[in-house]
Amino acid sequence: MEFLKFEDDREAQTVFWHSSAHMLGESLEHVTGAYLTIGPPLNSGFYYDSYMGDESLQESDYKTLETEFGKIAKAKQPFERMVVTKEEALGLFKYNPFKVEIISSKVPDGSRTTVYKCGDLIDLCRGPHLPNTGKVKAFSCTSHSATQWLAKDGNDSLQRMYGISFPDKKMLK
Repeated sequence: MEFLKFEDDREAQTVFWHSSAHMLGESLEHVTGAYLTIGPPLNSGFYYDSYMGDESLQESDYKTLETEFGKIAKAKQPFERMVVTKEEALGLFKYNPFKVEIISSKVPDGSRTTVYKCGDLIDLCRGPHLPNTGKVKAFSCTSHSATQWLAKDGNDSLQRMYGISFPDKKMLK
């Protein structure tokens, strides 16, 4: 275990925003029923891409997602690392064709991969993460856009939600 301070350490910010991306993913699943694809940290915040069929994100969704995110933070859900076989991973994500494609193409047969559980969200991930969601004290949806699966023309259209989060509400202001 390593203790990092958000204000002074780029790695700490990356771990913080990576964990926050999982929380945004959980929020998107709860609010929209979306199929999650990928959700990485960025230099300043994070995003999560999700498949919503013919639906699309609107600015009017921001408040609902922020409220759900706040509930997840308040619940102080632990980030639990699990090591699973490729076959177990395929079973966990059989409902999500995007995760199945990632597992099928990236995880070698006969090997294992890691997933993280946070509340009712289970997601493919290497980690590391915050100890729990309660460390995130402030969050805001910042923008949204459309993209395509694997950034390839002709692939399914995805909705991308960008966010920013901090360990202190004053930092959000």
